[in-house]
Amino acid sequence: PDTPPVSETSAPAETAEKAIKSVRDEETEKPEETEPVNNKDEKSTNAETAEKKDTAAAAVEKDILPIFHAPVNGMVLKDYSDDIPVFSYTMDDYRTHTGLDFAVSPGTPVYASADGVICQVENDPMMGVTVGVQHSGGAVTRYMGLSEESLYLTQPGQNIKAGQVIGASGDTALIESAEESHLHFELTVDGEHKDPADYMKVTYLADVLEG
Repeated sequence: PDTPPVSETSAPAETAEKAIKSVRDEETEKPEETEPVNNKDEKSTNAETAEKKDTAAAAVEKDILPIFHAPVNGMVLKDYSDDIPVFSYTMDDYRTHTGLDFAVSPGTPVYASADGVICQVENDPMMGVTVGVQHSGGAVTRYMGLSEESLYLTQPGQNIKAGQVIGASGDTALIESAEESHLHFELTVDGEHKDPADYMKVTYLADVLEG
């Protein structure tokens, strides 16, 4: 019998088919390409998040009043009274008293009541040498009737820690010169006078004498 003729295109067709299959297999096995992670962008995002948290924490801390401590080792000689006038021996009249008078001898160290920044150092015509400290929460403490030397112990803008010496008691407050030797101490919050005794532990001389 006659042998059927071999197709001249059969071999090349098989070769092409194998080549196509090989390419398809390679595409199937080839791992999926992923976009490279931009470490720089990731770090930048993390840094921004941390910065926002720090800013938020600082804002919260700024709005919180600190813990206050008595500015001297002495007892309260004259109480705070912003609504009922009290007698002033110096002025010989009745007037409000927007602070606490601590009985101390001249030269007694005066301490910052809480952490803060010095915002005032001056010789007030009526209250004498005065040092003011700005605190968090909108609070300001003022230490009045200090010694003249206290004018040179601190300066505005200086950071102060609670318990740090910021002056010494004196007798420079003309408006209270007839009173016993003392430190006049005031506290304001957002510009309004507050009774310091509501924010710190103090001892009243009258209570001790009565006891």
